[in-house]
Amino acid sequence: MRIELFNRSKYRDGSAPGDDVPLIVPGVVYGVFDGATDPQGTHVDGMPAGRLAALAVAAEMASLAADPGLATMAGDEIIIRLSEALRKSTDPLGLTIPPSTTLAVMIDCGDNWRCLLLGDSGIRLNGQEVHRSDKIIDTISTMARVAAFNDLRSKITDVDEVEQAARTSIFLGFENAIASNLLSEAQARSIIDETVEAIGLPDLADIIATFLMGGVQTQHVFGNAIGNPLCFDTINGTPPRLGELEDFVRPKKQVETIELFTDGYPSLPEDVSVSAWEAAFDTAEKEDFHKIGQFATVKGSTRREFFDDRTVLILT
Repeated sequence: MRIELFNRSKYRDGSAPGDDVPLIVPGVVYGVFDGATDPQGTHVDGMPAGRLAALAVAAEMASLAADPGLATMAGDEIIIRLSEALRKSTDPLGLTIPPSTTLAVMIDCGDNWRCLLLGDSGIRLNGQEVHRSDKIIDTISTMARVAAFNDLRSKITDVDEVEQAARTSIFLGFENAIASNLLSEAQARSIIDETVEAIGLPDLADIIATFLMGGVQTQHVFGNAIGNPLCFDTINGTPPRLGELEDFVRPKKQVETIELFTDGYPSLPEDVSVSAWEAAFDTAEKEDFHKIGQFATVKGSTRREFFDDRTVLILT
C-alpha cells in the first residue's frame, strides 16, 4: 500500500498549525478530523478549540485501533466512545462553545474496508464514489456572508478588510455588525430576506433570522439537536441524534484508491494524487479568491490566510 498525506494550515506563513488532524495507524485505521473553527477565537493553552477537539478524538480513535473488536464494533458505539473522550477532555475547561470535530475514517477489516463518516469531511473511493455531507446551516451562513461581502466592498477599499468585516458579521452575527456600524439594519434585513428566499425554507424564516442575527457563534445549539432542518450531527461530547453517521463496508477487491479529505478543498480533482488535489486548490484560489462565486463558502481567503486548513490522505 502506498500512502500520500498533505496537511496544510490556513496560515500562509505556516506560523501556527491548523484545526485539521490526520491519523495513520498502518494496517488498522486511517482518518482525517477537522476541528470546527471557534467563532470567538477561543484558545486553550495556546491551542485553538477546534484543534483541541480534533486531537482528542483522533487520539481516542488511535486507542480504539488496539481493540481487536473495532472492525465489528457498532458505529454508534464508536461515536459514543469518541464523543465521551472529547467530553472528558473539554468539560473541565468550561468553554462557552463546546469544541467539535468532523470524522472521516477507513478501518482495515481484512478482506473489507469499513468507512465511517460524520460531518462535512469526505471520502472518495476509486476516484469517483464521493461521500460527504453538507449542512444547510453552512449554506445559510455562506449565502449571507457572500451578500454581506458584496455590500461591504462598496464602502471598504482594502479587500482583506472587506473579508474580515464580512467574516465578523457572519461569525458574531448581524446584531453585532449593526452595533459596530458594519451593516445597517436595512442591509441586515435585506440579506436575511434574500437568504430565506434562496434557501427555500420560508417556514423557517424566524429561525434563520435569529441564527443570522446571533451568528455562527450560536451554531453550536443546533449540533446534536433535533427540531428543525438547521440541526446537524457532529462530535461535540454529546450523542448525535439525527442518525447522520455513514457506516458502510466495501470489499477490498472493489477498492483501488481511497481519498480522505477535509472541506479546505473547495473542489475535487479528476486524478488521485496530492499534486492533483493541490492543483485543484490552486485553480479555485485563482478563479474565486474571495470564495464568493463558484467556490463560495463561509470564509474567504486573504493575503495572510487561505480560506481554511486543508488535508488529504490517499491510499493506493
